[in-house]
Amino acid sequence: MCSLLALTYKLFSYSLFLWIILSWVQVPYNHPIGQIKGILDQFYNRILGPIRSSIPMVRIGMAGLDLSPIILILAVNFIYPRVMGFIC
Repeated sequence: MCSLLALTYKLFSYSLFLWIILSWVQVPYNHPIGQIKGILDQFYNRILGPIRSSIPMVRIGMAGLDLSPIILILAVNFIYPRVMGFIC
């Protein structure tokens, strides 16, 4: 059970990092990387939706900084050790 939870945590963390990197790059959706980006967009937009609705985007001049992925990373890194300590 612990190894499955650790694998899920790593997969979630790596895919979140990949999604953040791919959000900076314009890739056509018919490209294989664009298809991966589309799948990650659907997954993480569902998770980040409630965070985005409660925390507004930070405006820096004409650009905006979305803090919701940072909040998600902090939350997952806060919860994961406690769950592992409880289960394992």
